[in-house]
Amino acid sequence: MILEHIGIAVSDIETSLKHFRTLFGAEPYKTEEVASEGVRTYFFDAGGTKIELLESLHPSSPIARFLEKRGPGLHHLAFSSDNLEADCQRLTDAGYRILNDGPKRGADGKDIFFVHPSDTAGVLTEFCMAVR
Repeated sequence: MILEHIGIAVSDIETSLKHFRTLFGAEPYKTEEVASEGVRTYFFDAGGTKIELLESLHPSSPIARFLEKRGPGLHHLAFSSDNLEADCQRLTDAGYRILNDGPKRGADGKDIFFVHPSDTAGVLTEFCMAVR
């Protein structure tokens, strides 16, 4: 399993984009809106690992609630999966709580699922797999 991307919740997208453009010397290679989650994503390539900036699109989105509770910063770590259904079942069988009742469509052409952060040392953990 490999780290696929790091998700960072941001409250001021313009300032955050400016910082990450400077850090990486590049523009985001992809921007995408995931309406079902009320989020717009901005992907940067950080030498093989992606950095995903997460901008809330409305006050009731999960990212808006996260920002209200914790402020900007690390939102999740995402790991690539070769078999999303099997990984979801394996973790469920091991007693981990899976959010959203299992895999669903996410950003960047991937199906995803999240493991509840209280089961993973306080870090929201995502598993993702490219849609085939």
